[in-house]
Amino acid sequence: MKNYFSTLLNDPEIKSSLRISLPLVFVELVNSLYSLADTFFVKDLGSEALAAVGIAGYLLMLLQVFFTLFQTPLLILVSQSIGAGYRDKTRLITGEILVEGSICVIFLSIIFYIVAPLFITIQSGVAGLAFQYTLDYLRIRVAWFIIFFVSASFDTVFIASGRSDISLISNTIGLVSNIILDPVMIYGLAGLPRLGVAGAAWASVIASFLVIPVQLYYLGKLQLLPMRPAIFILPRKIIDLGLPAFIERGVISLGNNIYAGIISRLGNTVMAAHNIGLRIESIIYMPGFAFAMTASTIVGRHVGEGDFKRAKRIGEKVIYMGASLMGLLGAVVALSSYYITTPFAPTSEIRELASLYLILAGFSEFGLGLAMVSSGAIRGAGNTRVPFITNTVSLLLFRVIPSLILVKSLGVLGPWIAMFIEVYARGIMAYTIFKRYFNRLARRLIS
Repeated sequence: MKNYFSTLLNDPEIKSSLRISLPLVFVELVNSLYSLADTFFVKDLGSEALAAVGIAGYLLMLLQVFFTLFQTPLLILVSQSIGAGYRDKTRLITGEILVEGSICVIFLSIIFYIVAPLFITIQSGVAGLAFQYTLDYLRIRVAWFIIFFVSASFDTVFIASGRSDISLISNTIGLVSNIILDPVMIYGLAGLPRLGVAGAAWASVIASFLVIPVQLYYLGKLQLLPMRPAIFILPRKIIDLGLPAFIERGVISLGNNIYAGIISRLGNTVMAAHNIGLRIESIIYMPGFAFAMTASTIVGRHVGEGDFKRAKRIGEKVIYMGASLMGLLGAVVALSSYYITTPFAPTSEIRELASLYLILAGFSEFGLGLAMVSSGAIRGAGNTRVPFITNTVSLLLFRVIPSLILVKSLGVLGPWIAMFIEVYARGIMAYTIFKRYFNRLARRLIS
């Protein structure tokens, strides 16, 4: 076993994959802390402020789904262009997608700014002070949403170029800036006016803005500063690559909301246990997202080179690593579920239910890893339609419909069993398609 791991870690292709994926694991952690910062610092303003930040957070996540329209094509086209050795073309691609994406984001921000009160009412039904706090926070973030889009796009370029270490640096700077600015702007420290919940929104905006000069500096060092295109030549490719990924995110979000709705109807105790389990499980997702992005980057680079055989070989290695790591972490969580849930569960019934959820979820993580990383590898090969179809069909056919049926006889155990089956079905489908049909699916999009 020792010789096996020694050989594995000395594999140059494994090493190159880990150089990308390991910083991305920490990027995911930083992003999780980023989202928690505002929540932590507004807690002393009262329950209305806490609720407002939470409600606005859900609506902002919904709005960020639109980023997928542009960042998925950006990741694929930049990785393939760098693989092909076309650095100037990479700069033109980045410039064009930035311009077209920014126009759409500004237009979307204006609409969302106007209809924000309606969205808040539909999503949460809150009124009074909580409604006003939510509206203030949301409108500030939405008004400057272009900053978040530009920063996220530069981050995608770093990842696509294999420099996830720079992504970690820039995200960490953003997190530290946000942590410093939050108390200053919320509570009016250092002679500044006390802005309350609005201060948390302004802190996030300013922190993201401060990251952009750092990103531009590193893009300059990498000779990847965006170039303004004379003519737009990519709209068709952007739609071809981005639209399936965008619809996939939307359908999965809808399906997961239906799934959560089935569980919530079983009572507050069941839903509390489910949410505790989900929050703990979310830690295991981080390596999955990291290895999925790594697979997209490395496979895309070698497809851009025209070396489909190497793209498939390294893609398989990344899939094995990502799925195995998630499976290992999942097993640890499953076996220690009773102890992990204890600090979060206010009653023994909630603890037992949350523990049961984590046992099923933990032992399903290997299948989820297969699904996430295989889909990432297929996207990197230039095909976003297949992951859209497999992930959507799997979610509806193996999770949502069985949950509706099984919940009647098994209670909450029914949807949880459906979840377990669905992630393995999705993982096996995605990996089988990658393994058997890679050469048919792969497309060299750069010429």
